[in-house]
Amino acid sequence: MTKPAKSNFVFKKHMSIGEADAENDQRFLEDCFVDTGDYEILHDTDSSPSIVVGRTGVGKSALLEQIERNSDRVIRIQPDELALKYISNSTVLNFFEDLGVDLDIFYNLLWQHTLAVELIKNKYDIDSEVKKQSFISSITSLIKNDPKKQQAIKYIEEWGDKFWLDTEARIKEFTDKLEENLKLSVDSKISGLKFNSEAKSQLTEELKSEVIYYGKKVVNSVQIEKLSKIVNLLAEDIFIDPQQKTYVLIDRLDEQWVDDELRYKLIRALIETIKKFRNIRTVKIIVTLRTDLLNRVLDKTRDSGFQREKYESFFLYLSWNKDQLKRLLDKRINNLLKFKYTNGDVTFEDVFPSKIDGGSSFEYILDRTFLRPRDAILFVNTCLAEAQEKREITGSIITLAEKRYSLGRMESLKYEWFVEHPKLDKYLDILHNRHSSFKVSVIQRKELESIILYLVECPVDNQDAVVNLAHKYFRSSYPETDLCLDQFKQSILYILYKIGIVGIKIDGPTAVRWVHDGTQDLTPHKIQISSTIYIHKMLWRALAVDKRS
Repeated sequence: MTKPAKSNFVFKKHMSIGEADAENDQRFLEDCFVDTGDYEILHDTDSSPSIVVGRTGVGKSALLEQIERNSDRVIRIQPDELALKYISNSTVLNFFEDLGVDLDIFYNLLWQHTLAVELIKNKYDIDSEVKKQSFISSITSLIKNDPKKQQAIKYIEEWGDKFWLDTEARIKEFTDKLEENLKLSVDSKISGLKFNSEAKSQLTEELKSEVIYYGKKVVNSVQIEKLSKIVNLLAEDIFIDPQQKTYVLIDRLDEQWVDDELRYKLIRALIETIKKFRNIRTVKIIVTLRTDLLNRVLDKTRDSGFQREKYESFFLYLSWNKDQLKRLLDKRINNLLKFKYTNGDVTFEDVFPSKIDGGSSFEYILDRTFLRPRDAILFVNTCLAEAQEKREITGSIITLAEKRYSLGRMESLKYEWFVEHPKLDKYLDILHNRHSSFKVSVIQRKELESIILYLVECPVDNQDAVVNLAHKYFRSSYPETDLCLDQFKQSILYILYKIGIVGIKIDGPTAVRWVHDGTQDLTPHKIQISSTIYIHKMLWRALAVDKRS
């Protein structure tokens, strides 16, 4: 049935279908949440998936907001409020770790202690001395015949009042305690040692071995066994009511809450802690991680024995298809314009033209996204901004909006991948003013050498193969230079593929591979001189791409 025609409707300034950041998108998240099947799995405390993995803008934070909105007991832990910089600034801990003392046990203990205390305080609403004593008395009587669990009470008693401090103070207390024990263990054997980088360089090999020995002995003696009894206590005696479920939510681990090297170790320790706490059936610790950050954590901590396959069941990988994104846009457009644009519900088709550039406007917009909610929302918002004071959105308005949207998405990609590829802006030079698809062979030597000359001014980067290959090429001589140049070109194209900026057709018989299509077997050396590169439509306008193949 045809809806009544629009009356005197005009698109107004600041109209939008939501914000890019879930925290600032409460109105639309509450009314327009679209469950793709991930929410039910995540909300189920009996299901293993607890670590939400996906790229920026795929809806990780939105899922946590929905969990919090629909749950009675929720604990939010913000990484930047944990005072973990206190650990990274510790000269004593840095001294021992630089010598090779593995502090992983300490990092695990830190998370287990923090989570155990937060759960107990939340469960018993402990905010006074009276409530604290009431909890200890009731638990002590409950486990008086279980000597193993009595160790958990002893652990709490040994910490005394400090056990109940706020999270920041607790972490400082933990760090101070370990520092003191490390210093005492070494001072008793090697008096007068200064715990700084200068002293470390002056140590003989024999003294280094002694310091490492005593350091490892202290770290390995931390009360991990007693703390594990607390986890058993929580699982078997405290959190046993299936009707009372508790969720611990940890978001924004991709932000700079602590130095990168320590951040990777702490995130790995958190993942291991989540696995341990899964024994508490009515509690679920839920963490969000960007895909690239998870991969860096696994790569940087591999030497510590971290095996991805042991944790795969805990990862929940987010993805969207076009039908799901259509539902999302319909809901948000209806929320914004219901009873304003027409006399009833409003869908995408009511607002946007049926055709643009020979196809549907919905397909046109979705083809210029990475199939992420944020991309689709931002493109529609840009169209609404361009339609200000107009009665309808036309194809020319979408085309105008696309330029601003495309530039914004390119800047967002540079920011998203800055840690891993800080020179991404320069790599994009090989795509400017190209045809939408082109052979690898058309990339000229002088183009690559221009990028190389820029990159050799940068220090060698252990993370970015392209920077390292630029230095290698600059130092090489013929015939090695040709091989280096080929590797350099392959590496740039692979990085652009990994980010999603380009798709690659290796040879004639194979299909075009995009990073989001699940084909993950592409490696740099597979990219051939005859391979075809396809630039993603999202960046056509920003890169001044010629639409012709």
